[in-house]
Amino acid sequence: VTPHRWTPFFRIASDRKVIQKDVRLWDYKHQVLAMTGLKPWMLFFAVKLIEVAVQSRPKALARILFHPDPEQRHSMRWYTKMGRRVWLREVWGFLARDRRVSDGPTLAEFWGAPQDAEEESMIVRRPVRRPAVESHPLPEGRRLAG
Repeated sequence: VTPHRWTPFFRIASDRKVIQKDVRLWDYKHQVLAMTGLKPWMLFFAVKLIEVAVQSRPKALARILFHPDPEQRHSMRWYTKMGRRVWLREVWGFLARDRRVSDGPTLAEFWGAPQDAEEESMIVRRPVRRPAVESHPLPEGRRLAG
């Protein structure tokens, strides 16, 4: 979970240490807060291991190699090829490009005050609908058919 200031999670995690100061990397793919039980490299490689395990299951490999529909097979092979490139780029980025800090500021120190009270992104506000024609009460004893 990325603890953006406008989310309720920001208040929960406000005292945790930030390990990623580059805000361009504050997305679902990068760890931005320190954890007590795992070092960043442990979490990263555990996730990568899960990705390899899921993609290299015999049934998944058989589907890519032997799917009866040639278009589907081509699409799955293309997707796998792109996924392999992305996977390698993510590993390279973690090892060589991304810079993490070991003793960063707390989340509240890094971003400031929470904004979750200001943002109501899930509430749909609709304007009050006014009737196109003003209604007039019917005289006593007269009713509409139906």
